[in-house]
Amino acid sequence: MTKRLSIYTRTLLTISVSILAIFLVLAITYGTIYSVSANKQRKEELRRNVVELSYLTESRMDAAHTTFSSTDITGHISFAARSTGAFVWVVNANSEIIYHTGIPIETMAQLKRSGTIGGNDPLLPDEARNSSNAVYCDTGDKTGLGYLLPKSSVWLVASSPIGSLGDLYTGEVILLKRHRTESLSSFLLENNVPISFSLAFLLSLTIIIWLSRNITRPISALARTANSVYAGDLSARVRIGREARTLTLEEGDPDHAEIVSQVREDDLTRLVRTFNTLISKFEEREKQHFEFLGNVSHDLRTPVTSIGGFIEGMRDGTIPVDKFDYYLEIIKKETNRLESLINTLFDQADRMDSTSLKQTAFDINELICQVDQSFEPMLTDKRIQMELSLDEEHLGPVRVVGDVEQLTRVMNNIVANAVRFTPRSGLILVSTTVSERVVSVSVEDNGPGIPREDLPHIFDRFYKADKSRHEEGSGLGLYIARALIKRHGQQIEAGNSADLGGAKITFTVARP
Repeated sequence: MTKRLSIYTRTLLTISVSILAIFLVLAITYGTIYSVSANKQRKEELRRNVVELSYLTESRMDAAHTTFSSTDITGHISFAARSTGAFVWVVNANSEIIYHTGIPIETMAQLKRSGTIGGNDPLLPDEARNSSNAVYCDTGDKTGLGYLLPKSSVWLVASSPIGSLGDLYTGEVILLKRHRTESLSSFLLENNVPISFSLAFLLSLTIIIWLSRNITRPISALARTANSVYAGDLSARVRIGREARTLTLEEGDPDHAEIVSQVREDDLTRLVRTFNTLISKFEEREKQHFEFLGNVSHDLRTPVTSIGGFIEGMRDGTIPVDKFDYYLEIIKKETNRLESLINTLFDQADRMDSTSLKQTAFDINELICQVDQSFEPMLTDKRIQMELSLDEEHLGPVRVVGDVEQLTRVMNNIVANAVRFTPRSGLILVSTTVSERVVSVSVEDNGPGIPREDLPHIFDRFYKADKSRHEEGSGLGLYIARALIKRHGQQIEAGNSADLGGAKITFTVARP
């Protein structure tokens, strides 16, 4: 199986190729525009110089246009040659190159000599002359001089006639300029567009590498962490930033508070926080699950051991016959305890939404009274007093709509939780408040209450606020109560009682 490229490599290649394609298109476009514009400018400059030189030369030649009448013209010609970087030829009416600032060796080898008395000047061939007596500037291969010039370079040729006598050839001034890079400055000037775009692309590539690494690093970390979690390592977390911080969405997390105060948290950071939070919650849930299994094992072992010991004592005579009723009562209590635990396990196994609600209208006050009666043995055992404070404005039946069986389980779980944490000779208060659409039911006690740090988790599955009380409860009662209330589309919340000082659980039930 072919190994796929990493997301960092794919991102870098995709962006780099895209940017390179854009830069190539821009470089070709602007390079072409610049090249055409620069060539046109060179031609105009060379044309202007050759015209000016032809005017100066005409004023300093004899009437026949065969020789100079004044030698100061040579200084002007030399200056023009240096300023334009071109060879300057002055050709007289006899086609003799009477003055020049330079002739390429290959060209000189092809030129004949005049052989006139007093001079041996090179002769410009007839086919190379400006016979039309017109000013022009073009590349060498498009002029009559093209075959004389070295083929190793591209030449610009500008020509202007010296004076004008109709169609008669009166001589000309020729400027020959070669396209070449003799210095670094010339090279940079000639290639400024491709060099600029190359530097811009390299700078862009550097920025792209930096951005790609910053963008894909958290994604790669997410992928590695996900693989670790899949392999069973629930301690794995995504760490980002120079300090390799583990970011979560927990409200107690100082990093969370710091980020909340900033408005510039990006989506990727938010994703990392959410991912880490999910892993943390999953890890905590697993710990609670194992703790629950340990609690269940302990809760099952204790009554089973007691029942087995009592029965064995009755069989072997260790327990006298007159004590049978007493120990049978203990066995009955242990059996009830086992039944309660097994019912709790069934509640956990039940998916809560596996069966539909059997909603009917019933009297919530009557249900509360029935629950009060069912807990009488437990209340009596701990000498706990349960008071009912029903809404005074509704002395008659308070009708609500819901599943009687499931709402009874809700009340049983909440009251059982209150009984468990209420001290001996304590007080539990059950009250109802009737509003227009719902009836609020509150159960509060004078126990130790719920610590503030435990309030957000009090309805979580397997959660126990009092970690030291391993012998009682499974951490499922309030979780099941919340699930059943949510199925009814109602609200349930936990807090501490302002009057009694202990815990307070309040839920709502819809009115018909």
